[in-house]
Amino acid sequence: MAAEFVHLHVHTKYSLLDSVCHIEDLAETAKAFGMPALAMTDNGNLFGAIEFYNICKKAGIKPIIGAEVYVAPASRFERSTHGLQGASYPLVLLCENQTGYRNLMELVSIGYLEGFYYRPRVDKETLAKYAGGLIALSGGLRAELPHLLNINQPEKAGQAAAEYRDIFGKDRFYLEIIHSGLREQERVNPEIAALGRRLEIPLVAANDVHYLKREFKKAHDILLCIQTQTTLDDQNRARLLTDELYFKSPDEMIRAFHEMPEAVANTVRIAERCCLELDFTKTHVPQFIPPHGRTQEAYLKELTFQGLKDRYGASATKASADLRLDPAVEERARHELSVIQKSGYTSYFLIVWDFVRFAKENGIPVGPGRGSAAGSVVSFALGITDIDPLRYGLLFERFLNPERVSMPDIDIDFCYERRDEVIRYVTEKYSKENVAQIITFGTMMAKAVIRDVARVMAIPYAEADRIAKLVPAELDITIDTALQREPELKALYKTNPQIAELIDTSRVLEGMTRHASTHAAGVVISERPLREHVPLFKTGDGQISTMYSMESLEKIGLLKMDFLGLRTLTVIDDTLKIIKRIQKKDLEWVRTPLDDAKTFEMLSRARSIGVFQLESSGMRDILQKLRPDKFEDLIAILALYRPGPIGSGMVDEFIKRKHGEIPIVYDHPLLEPILKDTYGIIVFQEQIMKIVSDLARFSLGKADSLRRAISKKKEEVMQEARQDFIQGCAANKIDRRIAEKIFNFIVHFAGYGFNKSHSAAYAMISYRTAYLKANAPVEFMTALLSSEKDNTDKVVLYIDEAKRMGIKVLPPDVNESFPQFTVVGEDTIRFGLAAVKNVGQTAIDAIIQGRIKRNRFKSFYDLAEHVDLRVVNRKVLESLIKCGAFDSTGLFRSQLFATLDHALSSAGGIQKDRESGQKSFFDSPGAEPLFKHRPEVPDIPEWPEHELLANEKEMLGFYVTGHPLERYRKELKSYSTASTGTLGVRKEGEEILIGGLVNKLKFTQTKKNNERMAIVTLEDLEGVLDALVFPRAFKDYGQYLTKDAILFLRGNLDKKEQTPKLLVNEITPLADVHKKFTRSIHVRLVTSRVEEGVLKNLQEVLSQHPGSVPVYLEFRGEDNTRSQMLVDRSLFVKPSESLVQSLEKILGQEAVSLRI
Repeated sequence: MAAEFVHLHVHTKYSLLDSVCHIEDLAETAKAFGMPALAMTDNGNLFGAIEFYNICKKAGIKPIIGAEVYVAPASRFERSTHGLQGASYPLVLLCENQTGYRNLMELVSIGYLEGFYYRPRVDKETLAKYAGGLIALSGGLRAELPHLLNINQPEKAGQAAAEYRDIFGKDRFYLEIIHSGLREQERVNPEIAALGRRLEIPLVAANDVHYLKREFKKAHDILLCIQTQTTLDDQNRARLLTDELYFKSPDEMIRAFHEMPEAVANTVRIAERCCLELDFTKTHVPQFIPPHGRTQEAYLKELTFQGLKDRYGASATKASADLRLDPAVEERARHELSVIQKSGYTSYFLIVWDFVRFAKENGIPVGPGRGSAAGSVVSFALGITDIDPLRYGLLFERFLNPERVSMPDIDIDFCYERRDEVIRYVTEKYSKENVAQIITFGTMMAKAVIRDVARVMAIPYAEADRIAKLVPAELDITIDTALQREPELKALYKTNPQIAELIDTSRVLEGMTRHASTHAAGVVISERPLREHVPLFKTGDGQISTMYSMESLEKIGLLKMDFLGLRTLTVIDDTLKIIKRIQKKDLEWVRTPLDDAKTFEMLSRARSIGVFQLESSGMRDILQKLRPDKFEDLIAILALYRPGPIGSGMVDEFIKRKHGEIPIVYDHPLLEPILKDTYGIIVFQEQIMKIVSDLARFSLGKADSLRRAISKKKEEVMQEARQDFIQGCAANKIDRRIAEKIFNFIVHFAGYGFNKSHSAAYAMISYRTAYLKANAPVEFMTALLSSEKDNTDKVVLYIDEAKRMGIKVLPPDVNESFPQFTVVGEDTIRFGLAAVKNVGQTAIDAIIQGRIKRNRFKSFYDLAEHVDLRVVNRKVLESLIKCGAFDSTGLFRSQLFATLDHALSSAGGIQKDRESGQKSFFDSPGAEPLFKHRPEVPDIPEWPEHELLANEKEMLGFYVTGHPLERYRKELKSYSTASTGTLGVRKEGEEILIGGLVNKLKFTQTKKNNERMAIVTLEDLEGVLDALVFPRAFKDYGQYLTKDAILFLRGNLDKKEQTPKLLVNEITPLADVHKKFTRSIHVRLVTSRVEEGVLKNLQEVLSQHPGSVPVYLEFRGEDNTRSQMLVDRSLFVKPSESLVQSLEKILGQEAVSLRI
């Protein structure tokens, strides 16, 4: 290895919030410097090992996998040291070979699983046990030897050095010298060198690299501030007082170590010794053991053909060869089984079949499919998926391509409440040593990193928020892309030095890894204990997961899959259970039609609140325009509702083609059967595969490879794909000009194409929820409300939707409620007790048990005497009174509150007597208990309506029996140009006027000028919206901002974040809205019912409110004829709440409308 220097102590982005080095940049820089090798030594982990290995190999650099482990001063189990500094010492370990790699995996796993104290720690006992195949460097300034030398303990330093030498061996332990410019480091370097000479331990040069370039020092400083939650102006913050810890060139390192050339040369010698090669060709899928000694292949075939018989209704004898199946079905199944067997994934399919079977047999809801696995007939036959791939044109090769073999990916949706039972089953079956969840990493993306850096730089929040929002809200967008696309951001970057520094620093830190956690769904299963293949990690909450990400696990051949918890499956299952309990019937999806008229009529009216994937305002807008009338339309909608197709106009074109507004023309007859269901547009990736296969006569595997090539949009790849396609078409006697046109057609849509298998499977869930909502509305809404009981916004939305559907939603009741929402009548839902604040499961159980014992509670006192008052205590009872749970006892809530003390006292006494054996005559079963001192219920009025509603909101998180805004519904509807429920279809920056109640109010000041401003949470009848009142608007309208005030806010929508905000320009209080906004009043009269007295009363009311606003009388005949008349100018009015109420009193609420 002809080289001069190799970096052996390098921190990548996986030294969390401690390094500013992307692995790609390190490898490219090492290559540019002519370095033959490169090491990674992250803080106590191997998070990036596989990624690092592959990137270095690709760059032609030898990867040296290592880690900077932390060594405990004594035992790794000892926790008595005080603070971070004394808890551990860093030590650099490098893998020499496979033995070293396995040992290093074991050491970093032990650090997290056994030794974690501030940091993942090992001890010298474990180092000695797992030292084989590892080369150790003594570490940087905070390592044990420099630390001991810095505190003037050279003898202990010598002892420690000798101990490490004995652990690793004379030729595998080096004393590390770093010229960092840090005073303490430079002071001990000569002593370390002297120690090496005395103990005959070789020296090695290193630079403890934490950032790529010297100029990134400031960015690293800011990263440390983000880690420690401090700011740059904090004088006590953690910092490194040097700018030398960058990736220096060989020349720079040689100059720095001109007095120690041997230390530099040793870097190359060590690199030459490190020859770890990882084998990515093997897989470690556990072997499924079939029953009765059958082979895996035979068992999978048997299960498949039995499933085909069940699915496709064929009659059969025991042998699969005798199945009377449609030849196309049998041919497809045999083809898939052949590919699965040749690819080595037979065991994989059996494993998935087995845990899906377990879930279904144990009543755990399983989704109909997810991702490309829904394109497999074998998956369908095994019951892994529940959608017929042949019926919907789903392709196996999109899932498992025989011409591009890669690990298949079967992800399964389970009921979110019982998903853990399936994971537990898999863990028990394959051993807990062989199963783990998977790590995932949080990354500093564009918007977030700008906010983080701004906070550290003490840039005011409002300014930072404004800059961050200039970055488009797109997945994986970069700051550089945002600068190119957003003129305002670019202008600020060029003209404002502080913003330029913010942006430049953010660009350096963008993409750095912020934290590690457990993936929400990922599970890995191995044939052998996982620690033989992958290091393990323990999260802060104690969950054990792999230290490698999903991508890295796939590289090393481990079986990973997603066990996803899907709330909607629970809703569907709960709905079916309620239907069975109430209607006494079992609803079977296999017998449920996919063309139900009520379902599609409901969807065509966009009544899809609560329907899976179809409830957003944007989706409802598309439904209303499209008016879907077949299941295939739903498959297409789910694929089209994405930024690309929407932004390109593809969705509008699809809708127009469906309704015949644009003619559908096919450039070749072979296109029609492929594109008919999508009206001549390519919506799905599978359609591209079929076009290429049918027209160019490619195999579906080759067609998928060509599809992938086209989607990458690389010019050289595209030209090669074009030639292949055109030549294939020519062989199929298709004119070159037509072939060119069709290829261009494919290219146009390739970037928007979606996986049809996934879309079809999820459309099935959408259809099922829509079917239930249309055909079992009360049962469905009950299950939906129960599933979202902890999400206030969703409950408000669904209660409002239930009311619109004519379903009553009643408050909790001690005599009717269970923990969840319950159907209590034909069109009535009762709140669950679990939704009440301060009422836990133990208290609920006690109430239900007492109710069963008493049949029902006859009074408040009856309940108090028959429940355990240690769990159903004062706080619980107060909460139940406030939310209306005792209304059925016939007393006002105010009266119940007034008798609470006595009820508790008396009931407590009776319970004490019962426990001591003093049984009352009246304690016989069924008898009404006799309270020693039952008082008269005080004759007091009920709490005012606003107090009743406020208490409900406090206890439940929302209003149930009414809403403070209900009486102002007309004003909200008449004067608002938007509601919280319609914000989804409004555009960024659009001006709206919205009315509502001030739910929350926070006064604050701008950091820059200490000017007053406010953050308002405005609630209307559909939800809530946060509104920002900046200083200019606050100065003019701040006097109107009070809690519970009803206000109309005019402002511009800010939709740059996921949750829209309103930037307020103007505020109008309710008292002024009639006068300010009403341009005319319209009074509706039915001709046949108009009596002289009514007209006289109308004239009288109008004359009592003289003004300048015109009033129109709209007459409607019984044959629906209409006429309109403007009243005399003398009866023009001054609009007010009083006027509206007077008109509604004589004509009815629906007869009066206000126009702006």
